[in-house]
Amino acid sequence: MTSCWSCGKPMPETAEFCPHCEAPVVEQPTEDEKALVNDALAGMDPELIEELRDAFEKSATGEEFVNRIMIGDCPTCGSSDTGDCESDPEIDDITVARCFACGQLWCPDCGERFDDARSIDHDCPAWEEMGLGDEEDDDFDDGEDEHDD
Repeated sequence: MTSCWSCGKPMPETAEFCPHCEAPVVEQPTEDEKALVNDALAGMDPELIEELRDAFEKSATGEEFVNRIMIGDCPTCGSSDTGDCESDPEIDDITVARCFACGQLWCPDCGERFDDARSIDHDCPAWEEMGLGDEEDDDFDDGEDEHDD
């Protein structure tokens, strides 16, 4: 038996997905990959490392850990029961965060809060700082053109 990288529970060697959390089976990191991570951690501020350790310890799965780092707690109610809206059929946007406790929507990059799904049209100032302007939007187009007949 091997352990799932996401939830840590045992799973059969032949599994393609974890039977507990449904995470896909991935190859274990190589020694080179482990060395790269250790080098990165060695150069980090100890407070940042402690924040990462705290987020890791509070997370039941790998996905929850990534969510805790990328989305964070709700700016309205403080709940950690949050996620992105990539799978929301109405919003379908990984750059919008949602609190599952109170329903608040917000931009996880700049913190701007949205009243509802219709008020999300947002040019995040953090995206401009990262060099992601309107010209980059075409890279993420889903192939549908609203102007096609």
